[in-house]
Amino acid sequence: GQPRALLGLVRDVSARRERERERKRFASMLNHEFRTPLSTIDGAIQRLESLGTKADEATRERYRKIATATDRLIAMLDDYLSPERMAALGSQRRENKVGPKLLLEELVAQARAAGRPVTLEASDLPAALRGEPSGLRLALKVLLDNALRYTPAGTALHVAGRRVDGGVELALRDEGHGVLADDVARIFDKGYRGANAEGIAGSGLGLYMARSVVEVHGGSLTYACPPEGGAEFRLWLPAQASGAKSLASGMTSSDNRHGDRG
Repeated sequence: GQPRALLGLVRDVSARRERERERKRFASMLNHEFRTPLSTIDGAIQRLESLGTKADEATRERYRKIATATDRLIAMLDDYLSPERMAALGSQRRENKVGPKLLLEELVAQARAAGRPVTLEASDLPAALRGEPSGLRLALKVLLDNALRYTPAGTALHVAGRRVDGGVELALRDEGHGVLADDVARIFDKGYRGANAEGIAGSGLGLYMARSVVEVHGGSLTYACPPEGGAEFRLWLPAQASGAKSLASGMTSSDNRHGDRG
């Protein structure tokens, strides 16, 4: 009845712990970079509201809309981009699901609200994918904001959804001038702004953040030069957890290897 041997398994978890620390550092940096200008806007709009007692109702309504939008963005930082939240996403994702077609339809609605004509092509998409709806919406919003910022007003946008490589690809193509060849390799780098961003407001964190969020989901975010011209960003997500590309493990420690058009 006495044991003759004791077997055990020793694992080196230092790499995993370093990834977790890196995720927290990334989230802290990202939270700070967004919160600082948002806090400035929030303070300014509060002063305008308190001092602008003689402003007409239309102006005061604009103040309220700005304040509401600022509050929403700050709440998003607290809810999604806190260090603890990012670390949790990197280790054990919640069993949330999101409909890829719904994501595309929401993207189209936002583009049309911004005054852009939009085409939508989506067929044979799964009813749902595993993922955080708020995070994926945020990533797609970054792509849309870039398309609106860097293309002439009134030009069309093209949204598509398709099955690719065992997953689903959500693509947004514009009809602008595209990314300059010298900038392509770095557009996802943290803080990088391309030559065509001169004179356009931005922090160089949008695409970096979007790709980081997508990689946490086991997906990828890439840039392509379509034959039709313009710029196309392709967001790939695994259709099943077992089909995920092996990208999530290197989410932030690589700094994504490739910044932002703006």
